[in-house]
Amino acid sequence: MIKIQVLRVPATLPETYWSYFLSHVSAERREQASRFVHQADAYRSVLGEMLTRVTLSQLTGLRSDELSFTRNAYGKPALSNNPDVPFNVSHSGEWVALISGGTDELGIDIEKVAPIDLQIAERFFSSSECQFLAAMSVETQQDTFYRLWTLKESYIKAVGMGLSMPLNSFAILPNNLKHGELDWSCKQDGQIVRHRFYSQPLDEQHMLAACAVQGELPAQPEIVTLESLCAELV
Repeated sequence: MIKIQVLRVPATLPETYWSYFLSHVSAERREQASRFVHQADAYRSVLGEMLTRVTLSQLTGLRSDELSFTRNAYGKPALSNNPDVPFNVSHSGEWVALISGGTDELGIDIEKVAPIDLQIAERFFSSSECQFLAAMSVETQQDTFYRLWTLKESYIKAVGMGLSMPLNSFAILPNNLKHGELDWSCKQDGQIVRHRFYSQPLDEQHMLAACAVQGELPAQPEIVTLESLCAELV
């Protein structure tokens, strides 16, 4: 079963929590966290690994400290000792997001919604996506931009090729309403790909999207708390 989990990143993490989490991540992550200029970036990085370790520990039956990670040539992470266990992680703003489970490749992306020059779409979106965005009302264009952007990011993360696959080389557009929500599909090289998509605002300031090659995506993400994360490590 595929699940999407989200964890809110606090503005300030109590020192007891921070020290505890740091002791459970890799040495590389601790070193990376120490180099961040902004503490919020360190929080997101460490909590992203913690959420990943706890969830994958449950999936594999291994202790969280027994898990080790590798990356492919394009930077996509995988479990070194269980490469067939799919997962993907993203973080932005106040949230960390993780997708895991199922039997095939997964991708997830979360972005903090902020004012942006919508002309950037002309550089990164396909012509059909640009037309779709332009047809939206002025009030909804910004959210539509971030919805398309996160969907596209989730797709290239699932495929595992990163930005070596140009964002304008494929198009993700809505088909119709499914259970009251937009149903999205991707077309690349003139063909509909079989990937499934999830797209919803996580809150007023964050857009969340996920992609799976196969399997049903959940209707809503599971909210994980710092307390529950700590409890799983005991």
